[in-house]
Amino acid sequence: MLALVLALGAAAAGAAGVAAYRLLLSPLRRIPGWAPYRLTALASQLRALAGLLADDCEADYYAYGDIYVAGPGVVVISNPDDCCAVLATHRFAKSDFYQAFALVADNIYTTRSAALASARRRQLRHTLAPARLAALEHAILDAGVGALVARWDALIAGRGAGAAVRVQYEAALMDAAVDVIAALVYGRPSDDVGGRAQVVQWIHDFNRLALVSLIVPWAQRAPFSALIARLLASRDAFVASVARAVAQRRALPAAQRPADILQALVDAADAGPAGMMTPTQVISEAIAIVIAGSDIVAQTLVWTLHYLMLHPAAYARAVAEVRRAFPHTRRIAYAEARARLPYVEACIYEAMRIRAATGVFLPRVVPPGGAEFQGHRLPPGTHVCVNVAGANHHRATWHEPWRFAPERFLGDERAKARILTFSSGARLCPGRALALCEMLPALACLLRCYDFALPPDARFHPANVDARGAPIPMPRAHRFTCVGPRHPDRDCQVLIRPAA
Repeated sequence: MLALVLALGAAAAGAAGVAAYRLLLSPLRRIPGWAPYRLTALASQLRALAGLLADDCEADYYAYGDIYVAGPGVVVISNPDDCCAVLATHRFAKSDFYQAFALVADNIYTTRSAALASARRRQLRHTLAPARLAALEHAILDAGVGALVARWDALIAGRGAGAAVRVQYEAALMDAAVDVIAALVYGRPSDDVGGRAQVVQWIHDFNRLALVSLIVPWAQRAPFSALIARLLASRDAFVASVARAVAQRRALPAAQRPADILQALVDAADAGPAGMMTPTQVISEAIAIVIAGSDIVAQTLVWTLHYLMLHPAAYARAVAEVRRAFPHTRRIAYAEARARLPYVEACIYEAMRIRAATGVFLPRVVPPGGAEFQGHRLPPGTHVCVNVAGANHHRATWHEPWRFAPERFLGDERAKARILTFSSGARLCPGRALALCEMLPALACLLRCYDFALPPDARFHPANVDARGAPIPMPRAHRFTCVGPRHPDRDCQVLIRPAA
């Protein structure tokens, strides 16, 4: 008994010593932040597991400003200049946070190796080059918004001409994005690889597995793996589906291989030095593209449409611009949309700013020699997290950042470059061009084809405002790689009618 008491006393003394150091002696002690976060990461991890990380990123920026502590040895920065300085170079290596997403193999999103990141970026630069995407534009439009319009037209036809039809647009936009990425990665419709619902389930399960692995690193080891057996089986089925697609490509004669994204990855692996991109890494990169190219694209469009419904004047202006520029055209190409629809494009950028689908942390590690931000010296090894939501809401950068104001991007390319939704610098998202190529024509086509209105029972509407008079947006949830609505079946309902 005495030994137990002594052991417990030693443990308590040790814990007290650690707490005293973190609160009173740590080199980070003068940086603002919530006191419990200085002692343990458990609180923030549990909130992340509950999908609250995006809310915390935004709220903590408004509470603490450009720099604050978010965990033992973890500092968050929100000043856009500081954020870009960290993202501009591989000297600030990615933290182990990203390894939770390396559920198949290291890829461009997860690797801490500057050499691998640079090599992969060169390979994907060709894979996702604008010229290649332009050649694939018909496939993108037909598989995505074209198929969605056909489904919605059929729903309306079934109700009679001019009838209003209630649709859940988050699911519809996710289906459209999955169809696009299935066509570009699998080379065939999503129905041929188990259906849209199956691919969407794979994506959601992959994200859940990554988040669980981040919070509980030993979760995939026996006997604990039995608790997440369904998620592991879903991951394996996802991997097997991509592996079959890769094998089918390699079995085709060269003249019959399609010029899509998966083929470009296979070609890069075949043409590169041995070991530069292994078969498993091809699968890992393809899965990363499937997830980023569907989930993030879909959720960005979801937030854009949601904010347009909350701001009738912005919605009316966007609709008028589309229908004036394209009075008789239902298929709108990306180049035409960029040239003729500046306000619609600005609406997407403003949605990416005010409620980014990637609006959480981008963790990095302070290199040898340390670094200084906002007058605070951070020692080597400190985890410094770029706060995307904080930078996108930075009060010295954006006038009234809580207000949805697309006009702030009109004629201002520098403002677009300040958006950190696609990261920045050395780690700029290689799929940025693909995402924009999908999103702008899709939104323009939907605004051209349909009149949208909120149903009478909508909880979030223009009259439901906060203390500043801004409409309150629907709640959100962080799903590791993206941020979407927390209750899509409840909050993403809209009435559509054929455009007059």
